Amino acid sequence: MKTSSNFKGILLAGASLIILGLMLASAGDSPKQEAAIIPAAIVKSGQPLKAQEWLTLESIAKRAESMMAVATFVSTRVWPHGVRDNKGRLGIFIGCNRPLFAEKDERIVKPNEAWVVFGLIAAVKYSEGSQVGHIAFTDRDGIHGERWYYDLDMPTAREIHSMMFQGLVAPENAYHLIESSWVKVTAEHDYAVN
Repeated sequence: MKTSSNFKGILLAGASLIILGLMLASAGDSPKQEAAIIPAAIVKSGQPLKAQEWLTLESIAKRAESMMAVATFVSTRVWPHGVRDNKGRLGIFIGCNRPLFAEKDERIVKPNEAWVVFGLIAAVKYSEGSQVGHIAFTDRDGIHGERWYYDLDMPTAREIHSMMFQGLVAPENAYHLIESSWVKVTAEHDYAVN
């Protein structure tokens, strides 16, 4: 039993160090301003993105995915949401290659939570100055199975990000703020755009 506690402590310490390293790395480097994007107010939901919008989001997604490569315990893919959502917002998806949210083993749950926090940090860092309006978190089951994701408003993501950088919220506690703020979107949900 002592080995299990030691293993859990090592995982938590490692995840905290990675989060801290990512926060410090992102604090000093500011992304380039992205090209102007058509305001959401003039577009309808479900409308495919214009070429420039797609390129802008693709650039943000590639940089966020590169930053997420630090989380070696899970493979991450980040990609642009190809259409505007029902609020007319642009967004990016952050997904992993294994089930994240159904896991019950605490030794696996904590690194999974850290992965979500990494995703928020990467998305906020690289979408700064753009019109990205939401982040969608999903896993293998959400991509290939029932088709679902957890949607987080970008203003909320920025607020959580800011609270971490100001030291008001410890990175290991940020997941609970994220979890209390996101909305699960399924294919049947009126929030989803089919």
